[in-house]
Amino acid sequence: MGIDFNKLKSDIVSVGKDVGNKVSDVSAVAKLKMDIHNKEDFIEKQFTELGRAYYLAHKDEEEIPEKEFFTPIAEAEADLAKLQDELLIMQGARICPGCGAKQPKESSFCNNCGAKLD
Repeated sequence: MGIDFNKLKSDIVSVGKDVGNKVSDVSAVAKLKMDIHNKEDFIEKQFTELGRAYYLAHKDEEEIPEKEFFTPIAEAEADLAKLQDELLIMQGARICPGCGAKQPKESSFCNNCGAKLD
């Protein structure tokens, strides 16, 4: 009962090729999945920018079918501005009583409109 080394060598080479092909296939699949994800992400960002552009272009119009989406955005923007102002005040910044511009805490006058800061 001898070992057929030629057959063993052939089997090892065959298994090695199969493993190499599988790795190559897995790598190609992973690359395609990454390419698909990147394209989907790109498209989503484009939709976001399109929506932002549309909103900015039409936010002051009264009669548009999508107006129902505008109110929550406007409310969220107002809330965000208040939160940002609160944060600036907590950090020592000041809000100009004349124009509402945010000013460094050490300013005596508004850099935007010249109003005296209390």
